[in-house]
Amino acid sequence: MRFLITLLLFCLALQMSSCKCNQKVNQEISLLKMDSLENGSRKLHLLKNKKLEVVQNDGYVSYTILENDKTNVLHYVYAINQDQVAYDGGYREEVLFEVPNEVLEAKYTDKELQNTKMIFGRYCFCKGKTGVYKIAQGNLHVKSTKKDIHFELDFKITEVPQVTEKIAY
Repeated sequence: MRFLITLLLFCLALQMSSCKCNQKVNQEISLLKMDSLENGSRKLHLLKNKKLEVVQNDGYVSYTILENDKTNVLHYVYAINQDQVAYDGGYREEVLFEVPNEVLEAKYTDKELQNTKMIFGRYCFCKGKTGVYKIAQGNLHVKSTKKDIHFELDFKITEVPQVTEKIAY
């Protein structure tokens, strides 16, 4: 009986500690904007105190999101679920880039977009037309304060077709 009570208390303590972890994650990721579509959605998240680590190997681009108290990452997702039954029946595009935590107003054009480590991801069953790509054509205007961030982005990817060409917040 004593063993069961100890086990129950241990499980309760474990559950409570995992809740605190989830609260911390939720505080670091903020949903800035969400638009519902007929069969999908568009979402914009702010990942606080994060940075992008972009790696290019043998022509393929990949990324990791890491801790960093000097930058935030903006993560835009356009998703359509075309077939609920099929594993590969969806379509998703992502745009990620980082901005400094400090107050700023900046404009980036074409290759300067890589100062923000801007990338575009296309995920679908599209035979050779998926993957992650660095964005090198477009314009970004960012204006941030201690409490808020606004930006306008228009861009073009030449490697694959894209639905998302403009994002504003």
